[in-house]
Amino acid sequence: MYKRPKTMEELLQASSLKTETILAGGTDLVPLIKNGVKNCSSLIDITQIPELKKIEKTDKGWFIGTAVTLSSLAENPDIRQAYPALSKAAGKTASPQIRSIGTIGGNILQDRRCMYFNQSAYWRSSLPLCFKTGGSVCHQAPASPVCRAIYYSDTAPALCIYGALAVFYENGCRQTLPVLDFIKHHTAENGTVRYKEILLEGFLLPFQEVPMKSAFEKVSIRNSIDFPVIHFAGTYLPAAKQSCLYAGAVSHYPVRLVKTEEAIASSSFAGLDALTEIAVQEIRSLSQLIKEPGISPKIKRESFKNIRFLFEELFG
Repeated sequence: MYKRPKTMEELLQASSLKTETILAGGTDLVPLIKNGVKNCSSLIDITQIPELKKIEKTDKGWFIGTAVTLSSLAENPDIRQAYPALSKAAGKTASPQIRSIGTIGGNILQDRRCMYFNQSAYWRSSLPLCFKTGGSVCHQAPASPVCRAIYYSDTAPALCIYGALAVFYENGCRQTLPVLDFIKHHTAENGTVRYKEILLEGFLLPFQEVPMKSAFEKVSIRNSIDFPVIHFAGTYLPAAKQSCLYAGAVSHYPVRLVKTEEAIASSSFAGLDALTEIAVQEIRSLSQLIKEPGISPKIKRESFKNIRFLFEELFG
């Protein structure tokens, strides 16, 4: 069954998310359907709902609808000026063709990826079911009590550094959560076959009361086409020596580098080389690496040092 509501009211009245799946760009969902890991007998296309395609200034901040495409987000002059790291992250996601149809909501709500999960049904038929397919084992780490698949969203760490709020409906009630908390709830559920009745409306980015520097850096094998090997996002307020730093694609949600932020605030480092080493050690302690196609955990650890490029942009 395929539904295409035209308003939020129609969507909320018509949808039953226990049995139906939200479809926007479909760049993450459709391959999963083809691989037989998503059984979507009923789809709700939200791309014709104007409220979900808006980028608008409100009295509380900038609102970005869940169905805003990544290319629209990257090219929006207001977002580029007010939240440059988010604009850059959206512009670095996948390829131009995917950015033209992929949405910010889909990028945040994407499935965690694993080389044992993201395969055809035939390929997986020789293995026991994993946590993400209804089983009780993680093939990446058989002793792990939970799924170890990694979350790769490029826009997630950028939303986190700006203190964005996720605006969503759960069981028909409109709610907000800090975007990192929303992502953690999503990725915890995404490591199982459980599904909550959640409908993401969009994101609210608060106004920046004091001008600050912000940046985003991505490391991938083939520039923006591939999923990230690792990416970083950060803000820095020079007058107060306050920073907010996140690294992504190393765990099942973006990790905040609190110890590195504390080192910046106290100036307890001598130069960018020393700060980079502090950050690398913290990322090592927070990461939960797995085997990935084309890259080993050892090589991935080597990529942690690329956070220096973020520091050069923030402190340069």
